[in-house]
Amino acid sequence: MTNKVISIENQQGPFQDLFHRIMRMVPDRDKNDKNLQRLLAFRLKLDGEAVLREYLTGKIRDIIKCGYTGSLYDFLKDDLAAKECGVQDDDTVPPGVA
Repeated sequence: MTNKVISIENQQGPFQDLFHRIMRMVPDRDKNDKNLQRLLAFRLKLDGEAVLREYLTGKIRDIIKCGYTGSLYDFLKDDLAAKECGVQDDDTVPPGVA
């Protein structure tokens, strides 16, 4: 089964440069999180760099506002973390981001 998994975060070519630029935005403690890398690579493929950059900036701002100490991946995948912090979702998600 593992031979059928495509490692999207390791693709070569121009996508790799875009992915590295996005990963520079990630806090140092989360840079080696494979789940986060795969999530961001997937979103980059679907939404493009500008939309993902805007989305990630908003989410990092929310993490700072509420003092969230968990992983960035958990915050992004679990909307409950943002709701528990009292962060409003009104302007943090740009149009087109699922």
